[in-house]
Amino acid sequence: MRTQVPRIAAIAGLTIAAVMLSACSTGPTDDTTGSEDGVTSITGGADAKTAFDVAVDDDLAARAAEIVADGTLDIATKAGAPPYEFFEDGDVLRGSDIDLGRAIAAKLGLDAEFSSMEFAGILPAIEAKRYDMSIAGRGDTPARQEVVDFVDYSTDSNSIVTTKGNPHDIKGIDTLCGLSVSSVEGSVYLGLLEEQNKSCADPIDITVFQDNANALLQVQTGRADATMYQTGVALYLIKTDEASAGLEVVDSEEYGKGYNAIAFNKDNAELRDLVQEALVALDEDGIYEDIHVAWGLTANTIDEFTINDGLRFNQPS
Repeated sequence: MRTQVPRIAAIAGLTIAAVMLSACSTGPTDDTTGSEDGVTSITGGADAKTAFDVAVDDDLAARAAEIVADGTLDIATKAGAPPYEFFEDGDVLRGSDIDLGRAIAAKLGLDAEFSSMEFAGILPAIEAKRYDMSIAGRGDTPARQEVVDFVDYSTDSNSIVTTKGNPHDIKGIDTLCGLSVSSVEGSVYLGLLEEQNKSCADPIDITVFQDNANALLQVQTGRADATMYQTGVALYLIKTDEASAGLEVVDSEEYGKGYNAIAFNKDNAELRDLVQEALVALDEDGIYEDIHVAWGLTANTIDEFTINDGLRFNQPS
């Protein structure tokens, strides 16, 4: 069973800001960037104090200036998945993806401006050319490649999240049959749940929401038995968010490992290729690794930044 329900009230902690401000547009509102002599200093990391000094690549910047005429890289995201992207203190956009997006822009000699929106609306916005690119912890999948192009920049997997103590004795995705499970519209984990339902004699009762915060709220308040979440996001929330302290990750197995990827309009191959080259340069500088270290995401890093390589993991979407 799959039921669409309306959005509900926001929750406490980190996730409340993500829900309340999910339609906001924001640049670097916390003064985390500053440029001097071709070097942009980005302040970020989990402590909000780590400095990443990014030197512009003159050759890449010259090419970028021909593509991005106003000098600003317009980036779509979904601020509801810490540590990747989230709002802190109401309107300060933070996260590893935000730091990386700013670093990419700086390497290309550009500014970065972020807009946060509902996850399901991001790819249509990229397809409509409302934004230059999107970085939002989104997976590169064969189905999504029919709509947009991707540059793959890290990996993650998905885990089952339930209340602490695992009262329903969940041991894996096949044991979700007959339980109520919340999920997110357009997500890989929704695809995983729907695929599992094909094998359930007693189907999973799937309730679909537009964002992770509301899907998680169902478990926090006992309205759902479980949800599926990106493993890194779930572990981060349980560690840092008071409202999520009563949850646990079922550690029997991780599902649907795949790329996190930056999305581009299919007509914008030049920018896509420039961003791939910027990632290579950031890797050579050590900035790519430094950002992931600063957010505790070293297990997510990759050695090669590929284009449209989603078939390697073949995630559902």
